[in-house]
Amino acid sequence: MPSPIPASALPEALRKHIDPQSPPPVRMMAARGLVPAPPKDTVTMMCVLAGDDDPKIRDGAQAALAKLPEKIVQGALREKLHALVLDQLARTFHDKSSFLEAILINQDTPDETFAFLAERLTGQALSIIVENQVRQLRHPPILIALVQNPAVSKADVDRVMDFAVRTGMDEQFKGVAAYTEAQDRIKARPVDEAEEKRLQEVIVQSLPQELLKEDERSEPRTAEEAAEEEKKKETFVQMLAKLTSGQKVALAQKGNKTARMILVKDSNRVIASAAIKNPGINAQEAMMIAGNRAVCDDVIRIIAQNNEWTRAYTVKVALINNPKTPLAIAMKFLTHLRHADLKALSMNKNVSSTLAQTAKNMIKPRT
Repeated sequence: MPSPIPASALPEALRKHIDPQSPPPVRMMAARGLVPAPPKDTVTMMCVLAGDDDPKIRDGAQAALAKLPEKIVQGALREKLHALVLDQLARTFHDKSSFLEAILINQDTPDETFAFLAERLTGQALSIIVENQVRQLRHPPILIALVQNPAVSKADVDRVMDFAVRTGMDEQFKGVAAYTEAQDRIKARPVDEAEEKRLQEVIVQSLPQELLKEDERSEPRTAEEAAEEEKKKETFVQMLAKLTSGQKVALAQKGNKTARMILVKDSNRVIASAAIKNPGINAQEAMMIAGNRAVCDDVIRIIAQNNEWTRAYTVKVALINNPKTPLAIAMKFLTHLRHADLKALSMNKNVSSTLAQTAKNMIKPRT
């Protein structure tokens, strides 16, 4: 299987040395680090060829990469490297702390690389992983790997498990004894407001930026745009599925329209309620949510209590016609309905029969 590192990670003049269509001798030169090039490009070519289909080239690249002089590797690490090159270097030099520390402080290093190293490292390099809570929250397998690493002290295991509990990783650590112990510790401990504030900052930093920034594009106008929008939404749903409950609450509070419109329908009432209280929600969004049968009654109540939103006639109509709206709330807005909407409500078989009959009775005096 060819290396997933793209050819674009190299200058165009060097790409022939990694091209699967190039003669094996050409690729083997690069695999052994014999092509004249700066350290960054030498290392990148070798990392690409370490995944070559030809076993001789693949094995040659892996062996040569492991024996590279330290100054070449260090020189490469001072440059901007492709994320997958950093991953390959981490796996090749997982016992070289001088290289690993540079890799672990690099923002481009994949979270999966951290998880791989978290299970194997010792010393200062391991401490960097233990301290990086944003990474841990963004990619819980890092925490799982830390717990499994015998080099991690009991104090650090307790610390990372406390963090996991406080950020809502119940699903990831179901049945893990260390997690259960941490739950008991957290319950017995008084709330530290300063620490809670810091934790919220960590949670926000761990969130996907594309779910925080508002999309300034207009509504899709063509079938192609609508299909692209739907594909984007599916990607976001997949992202959300990987988040902890703590991350979902934070995202519900601060996320963009796409995020809040998904999370307002979450089965967890705390998350759904946080989404409807997102300051970015306007009356138009409130109307769409008010008419959605997938939202819980807590969300409906919050909308109904918002005087700014319920000033909009469309919001009142949406609330009244939603079967999830408690009867008392629907009846409260009934007198505001216009004749045509009252008539439609009286024939709506999805709402309470009491509500429909009341609407029917209100029509008669007007006819």
